Amino acid sequence: MLNIYGDLHIHIGTAAGQAVKITASRNLDLRTVVFQDAPGKGLDMVGIVDAGTLPVTYEIEQMILSGEIRELQQGGFLARNGVLLIAACELESLEGVHWIIFLPYLKSLKEYQRFIRSRVHNMQLSTQRIRIKARELVNLSCILDGILCPAHAFTPHKGAYGVWVERLAAVMEQDLQQIRAIELGLSADTDMADTIEETRRFTFLSNSDAHSSANIGREYNLFRMGDKNFEEFRYCVENSQGRRITANYGMDPQLGKYHRSYCPACSTIASDEPPVLECRKCGSDKLIIGVHDRIALIKDRDQPYHPVGRPPYYYRVPLKQLPGVGPQMHKKLLTYFENEINVMEKVPVEDIARIAGEDIAAMIIKMRKSRLQIIPGGGGHYGKVKKNSH
Repeated sequence: MLNIYGDLHIHIGTAAGQAVKITASRNLDLRTVVFQDAPGKGLDMVGIVDAGTLPVTYEIEQMILSGEIRELQQGGFLARNGVLLIAACELESLEGVHWIIFLPYLKSLKEYQRFIRSRVHNMQLSTQRIRIKARELVNLSCILDGILCPAHAFTPHKGAYGVWVERLAAVMEQDLQQIRAIELGLSADTDMADTIEETRRFTFLSNSDAHSSANIGREYNLFRMGDKNFEEFRYCVENSQGRRITANYGMDPQLGKYHRSYCPACSTIASDEPPVLECRKCGSDKLIIGVHDRIALIKDRDQPYHPVGRPPYYYRVPLKQLPGVGPQMHKKLLTYFENEINVMEKVPVEDIARIAGEDIAAMIIKMRKSRLQIIPGGGGHYGKVKKNSH
């Protein structure tokens, strides 16, 4: 069995000379992700969620022709450096909710494009609203032999639980059986999600939703796979054939930019006991409801109840966000230890101390073992690690 680190929600800024994801960095393209960013982060598998756009599909085809990647019989695309590329499409359904469909083959992408062609305004751009309802998406993903997953499920920005429903079963009914995974998003963790009884049926994914190279791998998963291909990824999501996700690694939810409720009227991030639904400072009820507050509002129990086999969730802070790790120190750590995941998970603390000093080493070991002290985020503003948190 292989231990595979994977981040399955990465956006592309440009492809084939065209803008793909408007809010993503123009320097972020497919080759950069596969051949530069993934190795630098220590990722063995990456999911590109703009693969259903015409420019990105074209680049995948060109990379197959050039031999940079090859399409696998069991699905997925293996790059010549050993990184597994999983093609995916993030889209917005008519309910105003974001979904990801992971697809196994190039022909799956082409079939997806044929289906959406008459239902979108622009085939070049990613994450568009498609004129299709959520329950129809279940049928589409089944036809394409894909894996459907609610994206950043708890956020106030297009999250299924965040803005649409308290329970997916109420609207999806029998179709919910076809949804095997949900993406937690940056502002939620396993303990928070497992206070809702319905989530017991899902495999949890922790992904970066990266719009720039710097943010790739800020959340990731550890997969137990027999080989690098799409079918093995599917087994992990289904928790079958002895394959599974063995750990989720994610930012402390307090670092997420939607963790607590936020008042746009007076720029106040809530600090009172959740759920905070109106501003304690100015009285406004026009709040952006935080993930912590939303889950507190809709949960079934005060304490999480994890199903058997639920993998542990480890709190991680991207190296560049740790106090004292500036650009030069970041570069130095990667020069000595090859990639970020090595530093985060594997390198002995005494080796880190030798290169980066005792303070940074102490912070990393505290992060590995527990939680650093965080100033919580909200309303589109990320939280921060307290400088004396170690």
